Amino acid sequence: MNYQDWYTDRMDVHRITAGLDGALTVHKRELVAEDVPCRIYRAGAHGPRMQPTAAYTESEDKLACANSVDVRAGDELLIRRGGGLGERRPVIRAFAGDPVYYHEPFGAVMPGLAHQEIGLLQKEYVEGAAGEEDGNGAG
Repeated sequence: MNYQDWYTDRMDVHRITAGLDGALTVHKRELVAEDVPCRIYRAGAHGPRMQPTAAYTESEDKLACANSVDVRAGDELLIRRGGGLGERRPVIRAFAGDPVYYHEPFGAVMPGLAHQEIGLLQKEYVEGAAGEEDGNGAG
């Protein structure tokens, strides 16, 4: 069995890098890897949450991918669910936590299980209804 076939999602990895603009240090978000095979699995999801100023959604997902992928805490991940299968779904934007590596045990009975797991931070503010002019719902 090839467990790499389980990675039906695809992600692009963006990282903050520092550079010079004259004498100033500037930080830019740059693409460091694209179309990386991965798989999101859900550890916990919540419905929309309300605040006085805006509603937001939040989830506690995890992502699995090969150990060879360079993902660091704080990287921005743009994940396409079913991207490896040609599916067209909305892109999920999340930020990576510290990767946890699981290495292949020597003499493994079922080879191909080595992977890394990455906790994801995903918090997005919910957009208002169409035609809404102010924050009170009055058009």
